[in-house]
Amino acid sequence: MSKKYNFPYLKTPKFKGMGADWRKRPLVPIMIRHKGITVSYLALVDLGADFNVFHSDIASLLGIDLKMLKNQIPFGGIKKGNAQCKGYVASVELGIEKDFFDNTLVIFSDDISHNGYGILGQFGFFNYFKIIFDRSKYLLRLEKK
Repeated sequence: MSKKYNFPYLKTPKFKGMGADWRKRPLVPIMIRHKGITVSYLALVDLGADFNVFHSDIASLLGIDLKMLKNQIPFGGIKKGNAQCKGYVASVELGIEKDFFDNTLVIFSDDISHNGYGILGQFGFFNYFKIIFDRSKYLLRLEKK
């Protein structure tokens, strides 16, 4: 039997000009572990994201020295216009509740907001789950494959 997780969408402050007081989003509390160090982080489950992207501050908290990594990767979709973002790829463990998934690739970047959310994408997160976005109930369901 597969493990199931249910997460109600979380309320986030409105964006200027959006009209509503709150916007509910599929945010998931995750844990990121590397060499025995664990960091809790709130991340957006993003159907349009190819990869997991976290701010480089998280890498620092995990003891990952991005300057030592040689695998820098460009990515887009976050900055205005056609501007490319840059980040470094590292392998970490991602966890939901007490379940961790080994050898998950993450892009750590300074090009995303340091006070925002991480991004969980197709490669490195979606491949572990059957994911159901139930917008009518503001509920995200993850079923571990």
